[in-house]
Amino acid sequence: MIVEIKGVEFENKGASLMLYAITDQITKMYSDAEFVLSPSEKSGFLERSKALAWQKLALRKSWLDLNFLSYWVPQFLRQKLRRWGIVTEADVDIIIDASGFSYSDQWPSTLRIYHLKNELHRFFKKGKLYIFMPQAFGPFTQKSSIKRIAKSFKYATMINARDIYSFENICGIIGTAANVHQNVDFTNLVKGHRLVKSGKTKKSACIVINKNMVNSRNSHLAWLDTYEDVVLKAIDCYQERGFIPFFLNHEGADDRSLIDQINNALVSPLSVVEEADPRVVKGIIAASDAVFCSRYHGCVSALSSGIPCIGTSWSHKYDSLYDDYNAREFLLHANIEKAQLVKVIDASLEFSARDKAMLDARSTELKDQSMAMWEYIKVLIDSSNGHS
Repeated sequence: MIVEIKGVEFENKGASLMLYAITDQITKMYSDAEFVLSPSEKSGFLERSKALAWQKLALRKSWLDLNFLSYWVPQFLRQKLRRWGIVTEADVDIIIDASGFSYSDQWPSTLRIYHLKNELHRFFKKGKLYIFMPQAFGPFTQKSSIKRIAKSFKYATMINARDIYSFENICGIIGTAANVHQNVDFTNLVKGHRLVKSGKTKKSACIVINKNMVNSRNSHLAWLDTYEDVVLKAIDCYQERGFIPFFLNHEGADDRSLIDQINNALVSPLSVVEEADPRVVKGIIAASDAVFCSRYHGCVSALSSGIPCIGTSWSHKYDSLYDDYNAREFLLHANIEKAQLVKVIDASLEFSARDKAMLDARSTELKDQSMAMWEYIKVLIDSSNGHS
């Protein structure tokens, strides 16, 4: 069984965490499963090799999509391509789409949805499975995208909206459909690589920055003027309480640039931790004594580990996440005053045993939901021709 995983890459640790979340579960269910990734600037040969993935031969350029031609390539030629580690769409049995937040007007997604429509039609026609993992969808205002979604999403095997807003955005276009479900983020099942703490007496505060907080994608525009100041105030608050704050880069160069910019405003710049393995990144977050995070999957890593993470939001997906974990009081608004910020941080630091037990219990419930989703996916795969 050959499974193509779409929408993942290795620079953004949330995207690579989704990759491992999928491969972990699929290999547990099907020991013969093989994985395929498309090459890209953020998904290079070495990273794909380490993930033990075939390379997808993508016959696509801009609006031109010739992947349908792969079905006309003789089997013996496709076998020869595999000697060079290459497979075509015709070789793929299942697509698992983990694009996260790629299908929305908050990103340039018109071209992406155009190709998605064609792919959904081809896979349905060939009797193959196309499964959307829990992700954010919408909002959609582009008429062309709405029309393509309306015509093609009915051909998906399973569509998992990650929150009620995304669920409503999809159902608002295609109506209530049996293939549309709402499930929570599934990276909560990935076990972080736990780090052994040193003998230092001071506690650590992990600060995760997000470039999207200060660009035009942020739907909460007030953050563009206040974000850096709020981060600086949070750092000051942690230091006043005897914590050692540090930056953890959860993505790549753009986030690092913002980290450096904030560090330049400090008298004593903070240390910056950069780690390639997303499971180690999750372990660093889980081992921290306090977390201030602006990256979605960083927040998931903290909350699913029982840490009352202070969060900021640039889209509806954060609001829904904090509602999922019954932790809305720890999600900041853009115009927060320092006194209120201090109050929220103190509440996170003074988390009682009872509060932590409640967060852990909720985390367990959400992990159970993720496992139930995977069990349903297994039923879909077993009942199809995708697994021989």
